[in-house]
Amino acid sequence: MSAGRIAAAVAIALLGSVIVWVAVPYNNFLFKNTYVSDSFLPEIVIAFLLLLILAVNPLLRLFGPGWVLHRQQVALIASLLLFAAVIPSNGLMRMFPRFVAETNQGFHNSVKTAQIVAAAKLRPQLFPDPLPAVGADGKVQTGETPVSRQFLEGLDEEGAPIPWSAWMVPLASWGMLILALWAMMVGLGGVVFPQWRDRERLPFPLLNVYQAMIGDPEEPSGRAVPALFTNQGFWIAATVVFLIHALRGLNVFTGAFPTFPLQWRLNEYFTDSILRNAPQSLNWQIIFFSVVGVAYFIPSRYAISVWAWVFGYAWYVTLGNTYIPAFKADQVGNQAFGALLAVALWVLWLGRAHWAHVGRAMLGRASGGPESRRDAVAGWMCAVGCAGIVCWLYWAGCSLWWSVLAMVGCALTTLLMARLIAETGIPVMWLMRFGVGSLTALFPLAWLSPVIVFFNGVFSVLITRTTAVSAAVMTTLALGMDRGASAAWHRKLLISGLILLVIGFVVCGAVHLHMGYRHPNLSTSAKMGANTIDQWERAGRTDYQFFTADRAHQAAGFVIGAGLLWACALFPSWPIHPVGILFCQFSIGNLIWFSVFLGWLIKTGVTSLFGGGAYRKARPVFLGLIFGELLAVIVWALVPVIMVWVTGADPVTVPRYTLMQYP
Repeated sequence: MSAGRIAAAVAIALLGSVIVWVAVPYNNFLFKNTYVSDSFLPEIVIAFLLLLILAVNPLLRLFGPGWVLHRQQVALIASLLLFAAVIPSNGLMRMFPRFVAETNQGFHNSVKTAQIVAAAKLRPQLFPDPLPAVGADGKVQTGETPVSRQFLEGLDEEGAPIPWSAWMVPLASWGMLILALWAMMVGLGGVVFPQWRDRERLPFPLLNVYQAMIGDPEEPSGRAVPALFTNQGFWIAATVVFLIHALRGLNVFTGAFPTFPLQWRLNEYFTDSILRNAPQSLNWQIIFFSVVGVAYFIPSRYAISVWAWVFGYAWYVTLGNTYIPAFKADQVGNQAFGALLAVALWVLWLGRAHWAHVGRAMLGRASGGPESRRDAVAGWMCAVGCAGIVCWLYWAGCSLWWSVLAMVGCALTTLLMARLIAETGIPVMWLMRFGVGSLTALFPLAWLSPVIVFFNGVFSVLITRTTAVSAAVMTTLALGMDRGASAAWHRKLLISGLILLVIGFVVCGAVHLHMGYRHPNLSTSAKMGANTIDQWERAGRTDYQFFTADRAHQAAGFVIGAGLLWACALFPSWPIHPVGILFCQFSIGNLIWFSVFLGWLIKTGVTSLFGGGAYRKARPVFLGLIFGELLAVIVWALVPVIMVWVTGADPVTVPRYTLMQYP
């Protein structure tokens, strides 16, 4: 691809990125629509790409072949837009600015909290307002936090200037940690992708969607649009799904149109049976066509593991609630932690030869030409990011051993999330049951400090919640976007993706600050506040014990996970993988398991009755289910915006049709 075509693609990608960074915060948090950039199939990115492929490219063709965007250009645009989609909402900005402001304000709300903060000596550079301090009389002094308060509640006077200068140092300080985290994530994604794609042959189900959209390298170059968009089955499926959501949305807005039921509740019909004790995953379900479509591309082992684990565990909880007086279902979190630890160690063991090769490439001792140079760039990016995390935390006041532990926790969480999506392809999920907090809980309180307890909570925002739009996952998808891309191209894409993330941090951060000060009472939340540091005082009242019921459940989860992984490796047809335990008693697992079951059931029926040829011919139909629902999300996100723009109505009073609400 020529330099001119690369420049054109990058320019278009930058335009699309700015649209993502500006539009998503207002859509998600001001208009309270369905989130449009919070999955590994971000709706706003899909809509932008479809606009290019189906509208812009055919128009450019009228000016001559030289004007048309080639498949490689579209693949580059799609790859960069995936990096851009990381930032605006659950990938970072939904929680990051708000937790800084809420925490800063909360430090002054309680004398006890202020005392802990003053003794901890947190870095003042991390917050826009002063922190509690010990006065000359030995008493803790609290004060007002006008910068934080006005960000959360709105400016005191309409038209008053936004205090940009007060945020410069905090954003730069936190930005160094976030940059280190992103470098680690992008580098890690670049390290593992060749191993998983070429050696382990992982399925990467979501790449079926992206690659079908941009076209196959073997398709004739003269085609007006990729082959997918000339398939009748695709358009029928997409149209049916879109019309179903159109009727449901029109019913919400007008009440004059018939609706189409996609959900049901069973508990009201089983008040006298054991099902009255059933969890949500059994008594309430909703069909997501996009998940049904993705499930068609998930290998049976992983699809069965998702729905069977959730369904089986729900019955276990139902029976336990009914017949065991002291039954506790919340231990699934500890069991999942053990199983995920087994998965992480298994992944590291399987890739041990590749990790050694990357190490040699980093030192210039590996042969292989462009592949080694790509691996060296990815390896150094990951290593520098890991070192940056440790150094930043040590600067912030954490002990060195915990800084290293936190870095390991961040890296393992990132590795697990990338692996889970490479295997299952579930577009909406996050990793709540493994992280820095889980690892820290293994150690005595005497080894910790208030600063460590605080940053333990910080990583629940910057790592755990952000796995919903993990930069590492987006990196693997971006690298796999173009099946014909070279190792040299991958190397450049890794560097470009990291640069784009930095640009987005500045642009999207400014958008969120502007929105916070100009539009108070937004629907966004921090998922963490000053109460995190209060855990230090509460934890001191309890004696530390390592061998507890929690540890027993973690050990049981580890043994079960290791056993299932061994069975998967030994028996190719073994149907159960430990990944499914992640979805048990978990909001997303409760919502999507039936849709995964439907996709798996249809695929199994098609292949069993008609063979592999029928499976391949039916692929466009299931891609149509995905694109039909994603487009419906975009359309019903635009409707409230248009109504506010035309009528001048308050966004709070405008009705809206949302397909999924995110906790």
